[in-house]
Formats: sequence, structure tokens, C-alpha cells
Amino acid sequence: MRARPKALRAKRRYLLVRILPPWREVGQKALYLAVNEAVTALFGDVGAAEIEPAVVYSSGEYAVVRCRRGAEDDLVVACATVTAVDGERVSLRTVATSGTIAALKRRLERDEGRYEPEEARYGENGVPAFRYGRHKVDVLQENIKGESIVFLTDSEREEI
Repeated sequence: MRARPKALRAKRRYLLVRILPPWREVGQKALYLAVNEAVTALFGDVGAAEIEPAVVYSSGEYAVVRCRRGAEDDLVVACATVTAVDGERVSLRTVATSGTIAALKRRLERDEGRYEPEEARYGENGVPAFRYGRHKVDVLQENIKGESIVFLTDSEREEI
């Protein structure tokens, strides 16, 4: 069977999503199941069939999610409703939308290292801090019982 000519193929759009918190390891299949479940819960089986969500790439804290052209806004909404992947609490933030995976990978290379943890002073110890958006900062606090997350705003961080 011959492949269809490019003009007759279904048009796709790709979303670059950031997985938060960045230190959580999320498998591609588990991410696909979580996104597909969110799309089905929001738009039903018929809507999910029209959107055709699929995770085509996942590496570290980023993933590329595919959908049909024209359904990217619905997929952005569905990704925003994902709260857990494979039992781990995570959230998905859409960074960019493009017509090709190559353009999103170029953007990933450009933004590489942008979201590295900062060193913050919390109490007497220096701890890794991750910045989200403009005002929220997550600080990893290590104690005897293990790691816990402390949420701070920029103004609270300046007071410490």
C-alpha cells in the first residue's frame, strides 16, 4: 500500500509540555494514559477520537503531545487538568505549540538550562529551589523523615 501524498494526510499539531515538579520521573506510556484519560473525561469518547491525543516524545521534564490540527486548544485544557501520572502528583504546563516536532526540539535546545534549580537559603541551609511562573518558588527541604516541598512566593523568599 502506498503512502498518501502530503496534501491528503491529516494535519497534526504538537504541544511542548513541561512536567512539574521537574524532579519527578514520568514514563511516556504513563503520561499518555494520563493525558488520554483527561481528554476522555473532559470531552468524552467522541471528543477524544476527534482530538487523537498521543505522547510522541518524552525526555526529562519535557514531553511532546500530538493532536489533530484545530484541537490544540482542547488538548491544552485537558493537559492542564492532569494532576497525577502513575500515582505521582504532577502537573503539565504547555510551553509552546507548533506544526513540527523539530521546531519544538529547537526550542528545547534554546531553553536548555533555563529551569535549572537555584540555590536558596532556607533557615541556615542552602537548598535547591525551582521557580514557576513569576511568583511561585518550590524549595526542597530535607529533614530526618525525607524530602518535603515548601512553597514560597518571591516576597516570602526575600524575607527569609
